[in-house]
Amino acid sequence: MLGRLARWLRALGHDTAYDRAAGDADLLRRAARERRILVTRDTRIARPPKVRLVLLHANDTAGQLRELAAVLGVRDRSRLLTRCLVCNTRLRRATPDEVEAGAPDHVRATQRDFRACPGCGRVYWPGTHRRRLAAALAASLPGSPR
Repeated sequence: MLGRLARWLRALGHDTAYDRAAGDADLLRRAARERRILVTRDTRIARPPKVRLVLLHANDTAGQLRELAAVLGVRDRSRLLTRCLVCNTRLRRATPDEVEAGAPDHVRATQRDFRACPGCGRVYWPGTHRRRLAAALAASLPGSPR
């Protein structure tokens, strides 16, 4: 239900757990155990006393980001692309030699700024996707700090 939002939150550098297969009880237990804020669109979920819960109303990711910005202050872009979008692990700097298998030859030949995910092995570098992401975030979160 909120998989795209999870990726956007990770893109903003937020530690974001997402489990599509987990049921409500599992999500609530995990949120309590890990002291996480549970973000949901499910109006039927019970509000337990030990879990902070944010109920979103927007159907689109941009609207959901705006709601979270209003409720939780999720708008800072200073940690942009510091987490893996897929597995949520914090990225580390990597050299072109270290990312040989994860980046095309022409990228390794033209780029020097790489990030690698120690969790799943994905490789990231600043390309046109970074500019598009920053523009989309600026449109979704107007007035947010860079």
